Parts: sequence; C-alpha cells; structure tokens
Amino acid sequence: MELEFIEDTPEKVVFVIKGVPIALVNSIRRAMMAHVPTMAVDYVNVYMNTSYLYDEMLAHRIGLIPLKTDVDKFNFPHECECGGEGCPKCQVSLRLNAEGPRMVYSGDFVSDDPETKPVYDNIPVVELYEGQQLMIEAVARLGTGREHAKWKPVSICAYRIIPDIEVGEKCDGCGECVEACPRGVLEIKDGRVEVKDVLKCSMCMSCVNACEENAIEVKETDNYLFTVESIGSMPAKEILRRGVEVLKEKAEEMNEILEHF
Repeated sequence: MELEFIEDTPEKVVFVIKGVPIALVNSIRRAMMAHVPTMAVDYVNVYMNTSYLYDEMLAHRIGLIPLKTDVDKFNFPHECECGGEGCPKCQVSLRLNAEGPRMVYSGDFVSDDPETKPVYDNIPVVELYEGQQLMIEAVARLGTGREHAKWKPVSICAYRIIPDIEVGEKCDGCGECVEACPRGVLEIKDGRVEVKDVLKCSMCMSCVNACEENAIEVKETDNYLFTVESIGSMPAKEILRRGVEVLKEKAEEMNEILEHF
C-alpha cells in the first residue's frame, strides 16, 4: 500500500491511496463518518424563549453548530465514572442570555470550557425583535455520527477510482476525445493524445465514446483519490488517523473473537 498526500491543511486533506481493495477504502470512509467522536450539543435547557422559534426548532439549530473538540479530554457518558449523570469529564455547558432587537450568533454562547466552543462565531441562531428574550443552557457531550449526523466530524468524506487511461497506436491525433473530456484530462502533444492529469478523471467515458478509432481505453485500478473535509471540530488529518485507529481496534476485536472458536 502507498499513501501520498496532495493537499494537507487543517480543514481539508486530499491523498492518493494505492494498491488496496475497495472494501478497505470504503471501511476507512465509513469509520471516519460514523465512529470518530466529536462534541455536539445533546440537549438544551430553555429557561426563557420569547422568540418566534419553537423550543424544539431552536434546540435543533443549536445541536448542529460544530464545536471544537479535544477527544482525549472527555469520556463518553456511558463510560464516565459519573455513570452518565453529567460531570466536567463527560459534558460541557454553553450558556446564552440575549435580548432583542439583535441577531443571536453562535459566538454569543459562553462555554464552561474555553477550549470547547463553536468552531465559527458567525453562525446565525435566531433573530430577536424588540422585547424578545432568550435564556438557555446547551449541554454538549461526546458522540459519533452513528448516533446522529450532528456528531459527524466531516462535511466531505469521499473517494473515487484513479483509472488507467491507455491511448493505443490507432490514435490519429484528431483531438475529438480532448474536446469531449469535460475535465481537461487529456491533451494533444506532438500530434498525439496524452494524459494530462489522470487525477481529474471521473470515468465518464466521454473520451471513449468520442473516439471513432477506439484508440482510448479507460480501465479501473486499485488506486483511489480520497478527499476528507473537516467541519472544524478537529484537523482533517486527525480525523483520518482516528478513523484508521477505530478500524484497527475493530479488526483486533474480531481476531480475539475468532480465537475462541
């Protein structure tokens, strides 16, 4: 297996993974989406809400606000020594007290833990008009995307096959395939069609269909282009690392189970 990073920023990683079965690649994707824990608001105590939104709608909006997460700092409620009743080791309270007229943003929440706060301060929550007031306490805890989408650490987590594009001897350099390609994968060089950037290929087969000489062949491979974009709760590469660790733990658990049979 080979791994090559093309783009590596806290918000996004793009990498090429080569020589692996598609089942493994998909398992990594699913692990990142469903098993990497993050903090998210799980329930909301509403002390006063005279805005035009119902309490349930307000709680739903707040629950979808991404929060900065230090996974190693907190326990899952069911694994915490408090038994899930709630303590600083398994939950964080974010308080809000606002009066209209004004727009309430995610940055208006005051967290008990300065490190566990909304990723972005400019997410609109609700607009309060004259005389309206909002006083709430939002309680965040660790969870995974398997429970609810609000705990998913990624906004984009996808891969596609990197094909093998072969231009045969029948190619006469007419350029029909180059013009047909919507992504600029091919180019004409020295009177012959060549692959310019195979990573852009989506295997739409427009080039194959445009070639009257049947000189182009697009084959599937076991190489994949993977894109992971974080919602901001943790760096994208950290999400990838934790996803692989989860997959490794599950494989080891499976081996232990099989040893007993």
